[in-house]
Amino acid sequence: FVFSVMASSSSFLNEELQCSICLDVFTDPVTTPCGHNFCRTCLNECWTNTQTCFCPLCKEKFSRRPDLKINTTLREVVQHFKGEITTILQSFAPTSTKTHLPTLNPERSEGFCDFCDERKQKAVKSCLTCQSSYCETHLEPHLRVPRLKKHTLINAVENLEDYICQKHERPLELFCRDDQTCVCLSCTEGDHRTHNTVPVEEESQQKKARDTNKTLSSCMFYWCK
Repeated sequence: FVFSVMASSSSFLNEELQCSICLDVFTDPVTTPCGHNFCRTCLNECWTNTQTCFCPLCKEKFSRRPDLKINTTLREVVQHFKGEITTILQSFAPTSTKTHLPTLNPERSEGFCDFCDERKQKAVKSCLTCQSSYCETHLEPHLRVPRLKKHTLINAVENLEDYICQKHERPLELFCRDDQTCVCLSCTEGDHRTHNTVPVEEESQQKKARDTNKTLSSCMFYWCK
């Protein structure tokens, strides 16, 4: 009975407190006019450089850009939930080392633009193809020039070398599930030719979803004891 309650409750929490864009527990949740909730940053990034704003979940279009105000009630629930998770994880902390995935949307860092001559501006994106970081001004060609638009952009990082294959000097865009490591396209033509590889972002999103579900299950196990 306990595990049945735990599973159903975990599913409820997973649906109510998880952003469908980043697949993580809400950070500064906002509510769209159609009633769906998302992280404020996730929704703003989703609506960047688009003329028509729409709900990422139900695809309803809005005649004008909605004023995104933080859902304070939901934020308080999330903050309380995160506090409970922190306490629980301290007692359920695994001893094994987790696989590190260089996600294509890492947390923003304090890196600076590689092309600013005098006063260095904070970088907003890093290009894995060029192996350089750009501020908003110097990023513009990557958003306009067809050839540059094909490059792989990620949120700005300082440790750009962690996202580049040291053997082939190409972006680590794939994850080898056989060897549990990130590889580049050249790697799949050699040592990893017959291995099961998927895009890093796909593996990262699935891993994040699995970790979130494990956390929710642990939380419900703690509450239902």
